[in-house]
Amino acid sequence: MNYRVRYLLRRVFRQADRFTLLNLSPVLIYIAGLILLFIGFMTMEDSTMVRVLYGTVGFMAAVWIFSMVILNKNEAYVKDSILKVNYIPLYLRILPTMIYQTIMFMIFITMYSAFTALFVDNWMMNIYSLLYYILLGVILVIPFTMLFLGVSMHINTNKINPVLFVIVLLIVPVFYLPEQLPSAVENIFSLNPFYYVINGLQNNAIHQAWTVNRLPFDVLYVTQMAILYLWMFEAYNKMKIQLYNEKNSMPEF
Repeated sequence: MNYRVRYLLRRVFRQADRFTLLNLSPVLIYIAGLILLFIGFMTMEDSTMVRVLYGTVGFMAAVWIFSMVILNKNEAYVKDSILKVNYIPLYLRILPTMIYQTIMFMIFITMYSAFTALFVDNWMMNIYSLLYYILLGVILVIPFTMLFLGVSMHINTNKINPVLFVIVLLIVPVFYLPEQLPSAVENIFSLNPFYYVINGLQNNAIHQAWTVNRLPFDVLYVTQMAILYLWMFEAYNKMKIQLYNEKNSMPEF
């Protein structure tokens, strides 16, 4: 087996070896969401709980995307491991975190739907739409990880992480429904790729799977990603050298 593949598999299943609390915190949040749904379905009407499920899935999707960016920054700074005679490439450092966090997110989102099916008749999530929007989320995270790494080399991002997370929550439909927004504001928010991915996961969780009507938004999303990836390919080579030469190899906490 290729040594890079062996490294990847080893790191995926050993996420708690370093930055233990940070790496496990998304899973703890997902568990809290499952407990919230259990309490809600035991005490509230089904129609109310569908709204709660919508908001919970949106919040967990924001946690999933945001945590991958933050945790990837931490992994990128670690320099204590060597693969053969070279430092581990930057892309290989961030892949284990993305794979592990995505698997955990998929497991719990599926559990949310399965749990809802215990209380609501004929409830089933579309697995193909789930996989599609998760793929879009992973595609989105990669260039934003690179952008975050670039910023972190100049300022201490740990101090602004809570503010950034609050901003993410405010620009995606977690605490409100898109229909509650003025049409002009909704159109502006829909240009945000985070909005498209998270709202797609939310809609899928409440029986609104992907349809051809969303194809224009997919074209817009692909265009945005193409622009981001063009920048990323240009910045990657410079950034990985800067990270390897960084005097302070570990991020501050």
